[in-house]
Amino acid sequence: MLPPFLAFKYKKAVDGRYLHNGGHNLWDPHYLEHDPVHDLGLEMEGDVTYDGHKFANEQWEFVESNQETFWGTFAAKLPDSMPSVAPTRVTVSEWPVGVADEHPPMFRKIRCRKIRRELGKVEGKKVPVLTLGRQGNLIHKDRPADDAFLAMLGASQKVVRCVLQDLGPVCVPNTKIALPGCTWPDNYLSVLGTALWERGVDVEIVLSNPGSIPGGLTPLDACYGNGWTCCDVAAEIIKRIKRDHPDADDGDLRQKVVDNLRICYLRQGRGRNWKDGMSIGLHSKHFIIDDQATYIGSQNLYVCDLAEWGVVIDDEDQTQKFMEEYWTPMWECSYTGEDTDPDEVMDSLDIDRDGGDPNDLDEETKQRMHEAELAHDGGASRLSSGLYETEE
Repeated sequence: MLPPFLAFKYKKAVDGRYLHNGGHNLWDPHYLEHDPVHDLGLEMEGDVTYDGHKFANEQWEFVESNQETFWGTFAAKLPDSMPSVAPTRVTVSEWPVGVADEHPPMFRKIRCRKIRRELGKVEGKKVPVLTLGRQGNLIHKDRPADDAFLAMLGASQKVVRCVLQDLGPVCVPNTKIALPGCTWPDNYLSVLGTALWERGVDVEIVLSNPGSIPGGLTPLDACYGNGWTCCDVAAEIIKRIKRDHPDADDGDLRQKVVDNLRICYLRQGRGRNWKDGMSIGLHSKHFIIDDQATYIGSQNLYVCDLAEWGVVIDDEDQTQKFMEEYWTPMWECSYTGEDTDPDEVMDSLDIDRDGGDPNDLDEETKQRMHEAELAHDGGASRLSSGLYETEE
């Protein structure tokens, strides 16, 4: 069981005082050994930490409410490897066994206010922050962070700068074939295309090198980069412009690719690869609107209906600091102009890059889908680490 002051996966809120937010997973082979994945995180103080705790509360309440049902009590005693017929299965492990409560106490704002009074007030300029979250399949409909992203991208007037693992869907391993049922993020691509076409907004995107594998792992342990090229991503944006603006001329569209659309892979001093030849992986989820507002969090822009959380910092001075420390040196090193060929982009607009019908699968495709799932959720790395090989 996680301590009550910790949230899940990408975000940690501590005693209502500190917030650690970003894309980082707590996976040693991915981050702490050789060829580590590139990522971005942010430490914050102030009232924003309350929202982090409350987001975690919602997840713990879901866990507890499902665990306490008749089925939840029964399912918790089944082996982890046994398939479940229920749409939801929750298992909680506490330590020390028999000593710790099965469920943690919920965060209470009044308790953390007392702790903050004891630790002292946060010093420095207060910066306007908007917290954005989504609970994925824990709820049926609402995805508020997605709506906020669309509003931000749609409000751009000058430039959109993105640092992303991917925009395209997860692929069958070692191919550029999207998994059945997986599609490109149509709404995001459409709003980016409209900004580019109607307002002449510059769109600059840094992507992970396809198929990057950190720490000497295997393709089934980890894969940062779904397999799409910069030209694939550019073509999908231009396709939305052609669909949404039927009168757009191909010559004018090509000129937009030349003048306003810049997409590249992540690079360092020696290029796209580490010293041993492995390509550099990127796991950041970060974008900047008009050099005024910044998002840093855990949410990918490719379609992936998970629970996610992040922050928007609506402050020009702070955004400039982020750019000086992170975006600008990375862009200057990464963008060479060679990754997006306008001719290739325009010649590939008729390619269907969405996945096929998920109801029409053969056994080989199902197996390759399972391999892709392992690579992208880190499951295989946890199994192969030996950490869970015994009951102890």
